[in-house]
Amino acid sequence: MSLPSILADALIRIVPAERLHLDAVRVRVFALDASIYQPRAQAVIDLESEAEVQGVMATLREHGGGVTFRGAGTSLNGQATGEDIVARIRGPFWRKHEILDEGRAIRLHCGLTGGEADALLAPYGRRIGPDPASAAAASIGGMVANNAAGMCCTVDQNTFATMRHMRLILADGTILDTEDPDSVAAFRVSHARVLERLSTLRRQIMADSPLVERIRRKYSIKNTTGYSVNALTEFDDPLDILTHLMIGSEGTLGFVSSVTLATVPVHPLRATALMIFPNLDAAARAVMALRGGCPVQAAELLDRTSIRAVENLPAAPPVLRELGGEACAVLMETRADDPQTLTRNTEAILSALDGIEQVAAPRFTTDAAECERLWNVRRGLFSAVTSFRAADEFVITEDINIPVERLAEGCVAFQRLFARHGYDAGIMGHAFHGNFHFTLPTRISDPKELKRLHGFLDDLAEVITRDFDGSLKAEHGTGRAIAPYVRQEWGDTVYAIMQEIKTLLDPQGILNPGVMFNEDPHEHLKGLKLPLTSHPKIDMCVDCGFCEPVCPSRHIAFTPRQRIAAWREITRLEQAEFYDEASTWRAAFTELGESTCATDGLCTTRCPLAIDVASFIRDLRHVRNTPGTRAIAGAAASNFSAATALVRGVLRAADLGHLALGADTMEALSRILTRMSGKRLPLWHQALPKASAALPGTAHAAGEGDVVVYLPSCATRTMGDTRGDRREPLPEVTVRLLERAGFTVRIPENINGLCCGKAFETKGLYDQARIKILELEKALRTASDNGRYPILCDTSPCLARMKKEIPGLSLFEPIEFAGAFLLPRLRFTPVDRSIALHPTCSTRLLGLTDAFTDLARHLAADVVLPTGILCCGFSGDKGFHRPELNASALAGLAEQVHACSEGYSTSRTCEIGLSLHGGIPYSSILYLLEECSRPDK
Repeated sequence: MSLPSILADALIRIVPAERLHLDAVRVRVFALDASIYQPRAQAVIDLESEAEVQGVMATLREHGGGVTFRGAGTSLNGQATGEDIVARIRGPFWRKHEILDEGRAIRLHCGLTGGEADALLAPYGRRIGPDPASAAAASIGGMVANNAAGMCCTVDQNTFATMRHMRLILADGTILDTEDPDSVAAFRVSHARVLERLSTLRRQIMADSPLVERIRRKYSIKNTTGYSVNALTEFDDPLDILTHLMIGSEGTLGFVSSVTLATVPVHPLRATALMIFPNLDAAARAVMALRGGCPVQAAELLDRTSIRAVENLPAAPPVLRELGGEACAVLMETRADDPQTLTRNTEAILSALDGIEQVAAPRFTTDAAECERLWNVRRGLFSAVTSFRAADEFVITEDINIPVERLAEGCVAFQRLFARHGYDAGIMGHAFHGNFHFTLPTRISDPKELKRLHGFLDDLAEVITRDFDGSLKAEHGTGRAIAPYVRQEWGDTVYAIMQEIKTLLDPQGILNPGVMFNEDPHEHLKGLKLPLTSHPKIDMCVDCGFCEPVCPSRHIAFTPRQRIAAWREITRLEQAEFYDEASTWRAAFTELGESTCATDGLCTTRCPLAIDVASFIRDLRHVRNTPGTRAIAGAAASNFSAATALVRGVLRAADLGHLALGADTMEALSRILTRMSGKRLPLWHQALPKASAALPGTAHAAGEGDVVVYLPSCATRTMGDTRGDRREPLPEVTVRLLERAGFTVRIPENINGLCCGKAFETKGLYDQARIKILELEKALRTASDNGRYPILCDTSPCLARMKKEIPGLSLFEPIEFAGAFLLPRLRFTPVDRSIALHPTCSTRLLGLTDAFTDLARHLAADVVLPTGILCCGFSGDKGFHRPELNASALAGLAEQVHACSEGYSTSRTCEIGLSLHGGIPYSSILYLLEECSRPDK
């Protein structure tokens, strides 16, 4: 189904054509979220301002239809699949923020993520209250819409409890800013009828004492089913009622543009213990003994089934593999500001547990690394559970809450329910809150399996609502998954009040239709995703979207999650023999999925299942390479010295053109030639380097002192400085630095023919990549006396590939080498300048970001590590052929580094793009190491 033309024509008057997506491929892929539901949208529109939000609402009021506002799409219950239009929040306006009252509060626009908010507050020793597992990816707008909580977030720290002010847009287009007295005064006049009706609803509820008591009891535990009707019992002012109803409303009552949240302190010291109990009853008694009387920040319960899923993880303590059939664990943590308080905390906890049987003697650790290992067991639970499923199964994630005093009783009831329906599901959850999560791997394409799931969900709803009066959704929101059960949980009276609130604020039903209220009892099992096997490297993806914030192409093309979704659809269409439609999808995938992928691998670091989308894309490129392409690559690999000489010749010619024509003319001519060549010719710009100079002579291989093997990468050997930059060649500077540190420098023989093969590997040219790495390995073993001497490569991406492919050698990139060999040997005098750093993707994958920052602080008075700038998007030579990827990935860099005199990294190609888009020159950190270690300093 396509969007009506009258509606499409109206929307195109609100945003430029490139921000209105109507073709089936983009709509289906861009509307994807983390739920089990297929996207239902007919169009996707990218909005960059409040005026555009108002414009969409006005269009829908006039022409009909609905809009679903989307943040990051990490919601699990189908909140953001859309009916007519999915509106994505894009651009710098939605990322504004302001720290207030020395960090005690923060004003956040809806496009920032929870992780970014916490990073902004970290210097103040504070964080926002909600801490969902998806915080690094979830947008503030989505967290408000779902009333996010988390592992350590109590009900008095969730979004509802910590919200102080809100700026919102109602369905009628009115903007209300509760921090602006003029806005508030005008709203009280213009919307007096709405406010009066909210006051009437409050009086109606408050007159029913049993109902008031039930609402307060149900919100004393985590509850995100339906609207936050506790707003009607907690607040007198209808304006406060209105803004708090927005929290957890899932975009069905209005659009939240920004919020001001009170923050909570972060205690710097912690002690963690994994306590093992013989059964759930003992664990429940332990939780009750600690609840309310001991300073415990978190208590995560894992039953025996959950423990089996994680017991073989590297971080798991050996005791987990030795437990009996009913044993369970509680992961506890306490925090404090000083060691004395931390000790008192742990003593109080152990004292409270005295007399409760445990399988092993409880022990708290304060070692940061060990604490992280224990928490990694809990964090690895989702990936461990979801890994034990077939590729054509989907993981249904449930999230419920019962009164914590009935914890043990609830665990038994849930286990009986699993057994009755034949599910081997583990119970895990936030024990202090009575909040449980469990996953059900289900082949939802099988009608019998779907029927079984339906029966289980109906029985689960009955148990939760009838036996415990608990929450069908504690943290994950209502969405389509729970909409058919809202009346069952709340009863007719409250359900009618919720429906009236929806009608009052959205009388035409334009905001997120079908979500929150749905009278179809089977709606939660309609329009489901149907997983299938498409490629072994991506089959286990669960669409969580955690990968997206680190993807350099996320604003201009597909993200890793979207690449996988598109490939699955291509596979489905081809299996169904819909070849014409599959061809359309393939063409779109080539442009938006394959050619724009930087294959940096950072998405793997955020994926709970460690899915390597970069490797998947390289495999596709490998299959796509033609015999001609492979022949050319083979010739380049066999004659690598000549190939790099040719590149240097091209760079010299380009530099002469720059000198003769001037920068503006050269750039304009290059754009024309690049366009005419179909982007096969690289785009020239002022940051493009000149050809490199010759390498240092063999005299540098002689001398006394410790030996180091120096490998200048092929990028260093090919690309020199830019016109106007009078730096010495990097190899000359590096050799001087090494000799100053007392090393005898060896450069491998036949260096101009050597390459690690990364450039070939990235293009899927695996045979050529293998040939080059084997040649390099042989040369390095000879130069290093088979690993006797350390090897320094000046380029981190090359070194990362070498470490992966060459065993038994001491391989270092500049950051590691400086820390291990230069800092102990040389005296460094910091420069009195502000410098910027860019850790490359490989630097991050090698775990050296903190080491890079620490090193830089030895070298400069002020060090800036820009936030939100991860992969630069240059991706080897892709920055020359797809410059829009580099530009998008580095959007916002210049604003963050404008006060810096220069920037430093560890990859020549990355430095080209950083210099262009940062507005300051970037070069290798080896330059600064050499400068700061000069004797005259």
